[in-house]
Order: sequence, then structure tokens, then C-alpha cells
Amino acid sequence: MRAVFVLSAGLLLTAQPVAAQSVEQLDQLEPGSGEVQVEYFGAWGGEGEQAFEILAGVSDHLAIGAEAEFEGPRDGLVLEEWGIAALWRFADPEAGGIATGVMAELGFDRSGAVSEIGGRFIAESIGERWWLQSNLIARHAREAGERGTGLAYGVSAQHVLADELWLGVEASGQFARLSGEAELAPQGNHWIGPSFTAEIEPTETSELEIGAAWMFRVAGDGQPSGPRIFLQATF
Repeated sequence: MRAVFVLSAGLLLTAQPVAAQSVEQLDQLEPGSGEVQVEYFGAWGGEGEQAFEILAGVSDHLAIGAEAEFEGPRDGLVLEEWGIAALWRFADPEAGGIATGVMAELGFDRSGAVSEIGGRFIAESIGERWWLQSNLIARHAREAGERGTGLAYGVSAQHVLADELWLGVEASGQFARLSGEAELAPQGNHWIGPSFTAEIEPTETSELEIGAAWMFRVAGDGQPSGPRIFLQATF
């Protein structure tokens, strides 16, 4: 995983940040206290969108970390944004019932100027048969003196197939523009498709999560239909 971050950081080109008009990432209520989580998210429709994130659990409730987002790789891997994030979870989703939490994100462009301020409300439930996830996202974007604020979402419902194997459906999109420019606060873009997740425990203290989905664009002019890949290592 460390090699992936080094390679990605080295591919810095000259593009400016753009508003999110692609499949939304579903953040989870992890990691826990003393854990470190490294995550890759890739939406491969059209030009593609790639994101890398690392979070460290400071306590049972608080995790902090950093993230970087890239466009590509159809025309090369281009840095769009880098930033910091903090997650506060009110409960562990594996403890039973529906757990909730909030995440705050602050993004910067290559010059170091603030390019995005975001927050999301996260709800997650992991039961014996069903794994349910939802994110409600508020995002304020800035670029070239213009601004835009909008709302987005991501939801997933998966049913257990076998031990540590899940199959279901995922949907996401940008559903409201609260203010500003359409390019910075898109609305009316929606995707939905089948999803599959496998959880692997290489050791007693580590876990690898591998997820894949095919996201069909059902409304709007955002990212075309295509695969979504998710890799997460917790140790």
C-alpha cells in the first residue's frame, strides 16, 4: 500500500480541481481505537476518478487522517485535490443496531488554497444477514474565484452470501444545488448498480476488504456507466 501512495504522489500534473460529478464514495465508521486504515476508491467510468485515504483511530470515537483525489487514468493520472479528514463515530457498527457518525473534510488544490469544505453524516449497520450503509454529504467547492454548495448521497444494501461474502445494490449521486455555479455544485446525477464485497482476515489483527460494483448512470450528465473498485486494509 505504501508503494501505491508514493507512486500516486509522484504523478502530479497541471490540472485544476473540478467539482465532483462522479460516483460518490461510501465512507464507513472505521477505524477503531489503535487501528490504521488504508483505502483506495476507484470509479472507472469515463476519464475515471481515483481516491486514496489513510485514517488512524485515536480513540474509540475519533479517527484522523489524510486523502488525495486524482482524475484518470484515461489521459494520465492527474492530481485534483489533497486534504485532511476527521471522523467521529458515536458507536461501533458491529456492536448491533444502527451506528452513526460524522466526518469533516478539508480539501486543497495544488497551490495550497482551500478548494473544498465537506461534511457527511454516516449511518451503518452490520448484522448477521444484512450490511446497510448510507452517507448524506454536504459539499462546498471553490475554483477560480467561483463557488458552489450542494448535497450528495451514497447508499448500499448487501445480503450475506457466505461467510465474509456480501452481494447487494449500491446507489449514489448529487441531488441538490444549494447555491453557486452548476459546475461546482452539480445536481441531478444518479448512479445505481449491483455490488459485491469480500472480507479477508490475513492475520488476527488485520483485515482486507475488497469491493466491486458496476454503476449504471441512470440520470444526469455526470460520469458514464462503469466499474467501481474499493480496497481497504485495516491493521
